[in-house]
Amino acid sequence: MRSKVFKALLTALEIKTPGWVKSAEIQILLNATAAAFDQPGKMVWYYSDEKALKAYADYTTNCEPESAADRRRVYQSAYDLGRKIRRITGFSEAADRERLISYLYSNIGIEMTGHLPGEIIILSCYFSRVYSPKQCRTMSLMDWGIIAGICGGGKLVFTERITQGCGRCRAHLTEKERKSDERRSE
Repeated sequence: MRSKVFKALLTALEIKTPGWVKSAEIQILLNATAAAFDQPGKMVWYYSDEKALKAYADYTTNCEPESAADRRRVYQSAYDLGRKIRRITGFSEAADRERLISYLYSNIGIEMTGHLPGEIIILSCYFSRVYSPKQCRTMSLMDWGIIAGICGGGKLVFTERITQGCGRCRAHLTEKERKSDERRSE
C-alpha cells in the first residue's frame, strides 16, 4: 500500500515539483553531506530551489576526505540516506527505484538515463560547472552511496566524467556487489 501512495506522489511530482520540495531535498542532502564530512551544516531549506542548489554546490567544494576511513564514512552516510529513502517509499521494483533516482537527481540539476543495476549516462550536470575533477570524484562517493542505498547495494564505477572533458558522465552500478550488500543490510 505504501509503495502505491509513493508511486502516485512521484507521478505527481514528476509533472510539477514545487520549489520548496526541491529546497527541502537539498537540505536533506546537505545534512547528509555535512554528517559524512564531519562538518557543521548550513540551513538552506528556506532558500529558493536555485539558491539552495548554489549554496549546496558552494558548500561541497570545500569537502574533501583525508583518509580511506573518511571515504568510507562519506559512502556510508550517503548509503544510509539512500536506504532510508528506499524504506520510506517501499519501492521494491527496479523500475520504480530508477524513476525515483532520476527524479531526485533532476531536482539537483543532474539529468540521467539508463538502468540500475547497469549503466547510467549523465547527460548534463549542474555541478560540472562548479567542481574540479578531484571534487567530482569526491562527491561521487555521495552518488554511489545514495544510489546503492536506494537500489539495495552495488558499486558505482565512473568511466567518463564531464569534469574531465568528456561530453557526458558514464557510470555502471554492478549487480554482483549489490547482492552481497543486500545480504549485509538484511
